[in-house]
Amino acid sequence: MFSLNVQRGVPVIAADAPIEGKALWVPAAFLCLLSIPFGWIGVFAPVIWLGLVAMDTARGWKKALSFIITALLMLVVTSGVIPGNDHILLIEPYLHNGSEIYPSFRPAKAVIALTLVLYMLVRPQPLKRKDLPLMAIAIVAPIIIGAFFLEFQPKLTAAIALAALLNLVVVCIAEEGFFRWVLQRGLGQWLHRWPWIPTVIVTVLFTYLHTGWAVSLILLSLVGLAGLGYALLWQLRGSFWACVLAQWGVNLLHMTLLQYPG
Repeated sequence: MFSLNVQRGVPVIAADAPIEGKALWVPAAFLCLLSIPFGWIGVFAPVIWLGLVAMDTARGWKKALSFIITALLMLVVTSGVIPGNDHILLIEPYLHNGSEIYPSFRPAKAVIALTLVLYMLVRPQPLKRKDLPLMAIAIVAPIIIGAFFLEFQPKLTAAIALAALLNLVVVCIAEEGFFRWVLQRGLGQWLHRWPWIPTVIVTVLFTYLHTGWAVSLILLSLVGLAGLGYALLWQLRGSFWACVLAQWGVNLLHMTLLQYPG
């Protein structure tokens, strides 16, 4: 069902045979199994799946409502209101020279990421060659500017490598799924005449929701700059995987080259 191909040097992430009609409900039933390892958090997976489906199949006010409900579901499940969302630490963290890197994940983001990946398997999302230059800018710009304010600390350990992997498959997919695939895409459909408005709104929200992680005003400013880069990448290219890989590129370079979190 899923393939990763390279066509003329361009990686293409797409489904060979997208599931249509009633078959879209089969993954929802499968996602119910996530309630076994994740408890009440996992219960939200099939509901979020149905929200993602409705976003692309509903029309009119029902479509608008599906975007709103899906966004609210993702916010609720990650808010800490639902029990069982404590960090799961896999191995000992990296704690040196002011850097703190934890190879851990929250069940809520894991559930959202798994649901999104499953959905992307049945809804083709190509990564195109034209995406790459803008991805590079979105990655390099905050790192270069951050190098002027954060201590240079090249490092790589097993804990950092695992944290980087978890950051890609859990954090980046879940966050870009919410900010780009649901929020910015939804706002963009209703404000298509003014595409900068969704970009600004989502950037502000992205920065605000990272205030608990950013330990200083400088770092929060860098988060805002990075968030603006991801939002512009979506506005100009509309590529989910480009945004995911851009955020991961920034996070990876931050972890391995600079003081983290800063």
